[in-house]
Amino acid sequence: MVRQISGTFFRRAFVCAGLVAGLPCLPAEEASGETPFELEPFTVTARRGSVSGPAVLPTLRLQSGHMGAALAVPADDALRQVPGFSLFRRTPSTAANPTTQGASLRGIGPSGTSRTLVLLDGLPVNDAFGGWVYWSRLDMGDIEAIEVVRGGGSAAWGNTALGGVIQFVSRPVTESAWEVAGTVGQRETRAVSLRAAEVMEGGSVRASARYFSTDGYIRVRSDQRGAVDVPTGTRHRLLQFAADHAILPQVRLDVRGIYFLEDRGNGTPLSNNSTESARFHVSLSGILPSGDDWQASAYGEFSDYANTFTSVAPDRNSEQLVLDQYSVPSRALGASLRRSGEYGSGRLTLGGDYRHVKGETRERVVFQGADRFAGGRISLLGAFAEYVSMAPAPWTWEVALRADHWQQTGGFLEQPNQPRQFFAGRSRVLPSGRIGFTLPLSETYFLRAALYQGFRVPTINELYRPFQVGADQTIANADLDPEELLGGEVGLDWFASGARLRTTFFINSVRDPIFNVTIGETLQGGQLRQRQNVERTEIRGMEFDLEQPLASDWYLILRYALSDARVRSAGTQPALVGKRLAQVPRHVVTTGLSWQPAESTLSADINARWNGAQFEDDLNARRLHGFLIADLGFSWSVGPSTELNLRLENALNRRYPDGITGANLVTEGTPRAWKMGLRHRF
Repeated sequence: MVRQISGTFFRRAFVCAGLVAGLPCLPAEEASGETPFELEPFTVTARRGSVSGPAVLPTLRLQSGHMGAALAVPADDALRQVPGFSLFRRTPSTAANPTTQGASLRGIGPSGTSRTLVLLDGLPVNDAFGGWVYWSRLDMGDIEAIEVVRGGGSAAWGNTALGGVIQFVSRPVTESAWEVAGTVGQRETRAVSLRAAEVMEGGSVRASARYFSTDGYIRVRSDQRGAVDVPTGTRHRLLQFAADHAILPQVRLDVRGIYFLEDRGNGTPLSNNSTESARFHVSLSGILPSGDDWQASAYGEFSDYANTFTSVAPDRNSEQLVLDQYSVPSRALGASLRRSGEYGSGRLTLGGDYRHVKGETRERVVFQGADRFAGGRISLLGAFAEYVSMAPAPWTWEVALRADHWQQTGGFLEQPNQPRQFFAGRSRVLPSGRIGFTLPLSETYFLRAALYQGFRVPTINELYRPFQVGADQTIANADLDPEELLGGEVGLDWFASGARLRTTFFINSVRDPIFNVTIGETLQGGQLRQRQNVERTEIRGMEFDLEQPLASDWYLILRYALSDARVRSAGTQPALVGKRLAQVPRHVVTTGLSWQPAESTLSADINARWNGAQFEDDLNARRLHGFLIADLGFSWSVGPSTELNLRLENALNRRYPDGITGANLVTEGTPRAWKMGLRHRF
């Protein structure tokens, strides 16, 4: 369904990721006077069928250009302009341990795993073992757009979509071409990528290779540093291949593969981690004689992760290796089937999917001189139905129902000098659903509302893998229950005079959320925590999104998110009641101002983000104050096939805390840095 808005919707519309995101502002088609403007239809990730038109959940579509390729910008930076988006900590993915890079929307995540499902063309990219996201594995040079759906998405996608869904949409292959891009920057930042695409009769083939490295920066605050504190450098290599071909007149085959290798330093000479993963995806899609479209997919991921943990002396001049997780192998296999077509006055989608994950941790407990092993298996089998009305009536509505069978089996723990302990298997049926409507109140005002239910099952990492950060230790818990969300929202959208304003009020109640609960102190003076289910949390908030053309060459974006996320009941942990969720700021504001003259080869962006204060821990004893940072970006089209880009991150060089560990050890976010990138297409 395509909605027509009278008047000027965008005179020069930009979905501007700008410099914070590393994405340029791309103009849409111009409209002027009283000529009606048709909103460009696109399929949103909250739905599983090929349905275009307005959705009951607020959806942002961020258009990507080539700046992400030319400047080697991490994918998580592209999402920082969305105020409700966050990783577990404020640290960007180029400096953070992968286990802290879980994605969250609307303040639902009080730990390192994701409460938001992240997709690449419909394929889950959340790590099978721990739920976090390797953002470096998403090459922004291959991405056309990012769709962000805020609100419960489990009814369509099942597990992990508590806070919503983020989908990265690959750039389609429309012509045969080669492209090379290079980046240099402060702190020995270097990147190079090569892409090739070939269009053939009935299909296309594309491949890309990317190398990135940076020396990083010292994260520990300057007045607390010692001899062991070194920069958190990182290096990764990425290879991708994709091919599609029409094997029959109405059937298309799509094959993809990704190989990823990453090495990281964690801030001291003996603490580091590495990841190696390989993924494949095969799908068949087509059109039936009835006109219904269908898709059948299968995918697999094989990964191995390694990490070392150390104990640092109080004066930070020496460290000792305490735990060596030398191998954390995991594998995930999955399949899905979907059919979608017109039914009555709407569109009905039916489908199902299956996912099986197996993983374990193999580690050396150094002070005991012995190995420890733990792991298990998780499987999910789900079926869903989704109906979207397409009637000519003034209002549209959606309903989706889903049921998943969750099974946890094969859990074990083998401690040094102890017999292997086995954990009892568990299974459960988890329902989820969504219902909502969109109602035009006038030519410029639109009311929408939705109710939804979702879930997230604990990961193998949460169930079985312990870890340590400085002097703080967290132990696993094989008895964790799934998290379950019940939520609702109401919103009002306004389109007039070239502007777009969206306001949403929401409330989410999460039963059995998984926390890292403080249960004592470690021998090194840090906090001893265990992963536990807390009875109930509640997140109330609002979102404000404004997109406004200021003049023929200027465009403004202003976004605000309020998240009042608190523990409402905690059972055996009464001290947590009323406390704010860890790592969730109450206020976040982002803004971007873009300049792109119609006849000029130059463009510029300035973006700013203000994060309010948040707490590092569940007891709200470690407070991280708020901060404001601004970024600048410039782009120059040297010729029809060459583009030069410059980016200045944290231009004011604001120093802000992104974590507090051990005996009040403060780590800081990224200081000022510049990057320069060149892209050439031939």
